[in-house]
Amino acid sequence: MSPLVPTVLDGAAMSVCTFGLLLALAALASLIRAASPTGWHLLGWALVVLFVPFVGPVSWFAVRLRGRRQRFRYLDDDA
Repeated sequence: MSPLVPTVLDGAAMSVCTFGLLLALAALASLIRAASPTGWHLLGWALVVLFVPFVGPVSWFAVRLRGRRQRFRYLDDDA
């Protein structure tokens, strides 16, 4: 705790940072479990998730969700 920052703001900042860390860890776990990115794509996404706070993990989940929707759309077209 910093004596210059009020306790409420310190707690709020810690909560935001903790949420960002958990979001990045969840995105990394999802990235590792995903079958699609390999090699340089995997490394690139890992760097984006780690070094672009909040936007990196959210963009990975958005791309992942879009890929799932397209895959299910192709499965529905075959039936």
